[in-house]
Amino acid sequence: MEDLSKIISAGTGPIIVISACGLLCLAFYNRLSGLVSRLRIFHRERLKEQEEELGRQRASAQPDAVTTMMHQEKLEALQVQSTHVLYRAHLIRRALSCFLLTIACLSICSLVLGLSVLWPRLIVAAVVFFITGMTLLVIGVIFAMKELYRALQPVELESRFVAEIVDAIEKLAE
Repeated sequence: MEDLSKIISAGTGPIIVISACGLLCLAFYNRLSGLVSRLRIFHRERLKEQEEELGRQRASAQPDAVTTMMHQEKLEALQVQSTHVLYRAHLIRRALSCFLLTIACLSICSLVLGLSVLWPRLIVAAVVFFITGMTLLVIGVIFAMKELYRALQPVELESRFVAEIVDAIEKLAE
C-alpha cells in the first residue's frame, strides 16, 4: 500500500505545469478564434470592395480617378492587414503546439515518475520527458511573446490608412 501512495506522490509534480499549460491553451485558442474571425471580416471587406468597384465601373463610362485610387489603396491596406493577422495566427498555432506537446511530455513524465517507484531506472526517462516538456514550454512562451509584440500592428496600419484617406479627402475638398 505504501508503494501505491509513493507512485501517486511521485507522479503529481508535473501536474502543476500541466494545469498552467491548460490555461495557456485555453487563452490561446480564444486568441486564435478571434484572429480567424478578423481574417474572415477582412476577406468579406475585400470582396465587398471589389463588388462595389465593379458596380461603379459598370455604371460609369469613365471611372473617377480618385475613387479608383482610394479603392486600390483600401484593397492594399486590407491585404497587408490580412497578411499580418495571418502571421500572428501562425505564431499562436506554434505556441499552442508547444503547449500541447508540453502537456504530453509532462503527462508521460508523471506516468514514468510513478512507475519509477517500482522500476528505479525509469527515473532517467522521467527526467528526459520533464526537460523536454519544460523546453517546449519556454519555446511556446517565446512564440506567444512574438505574437504579443505584433498584436497592435494591424490596428496601427489601419489607423495610418484611415488618417491618409481622411487627409486626402480634406485636400480634395479644399
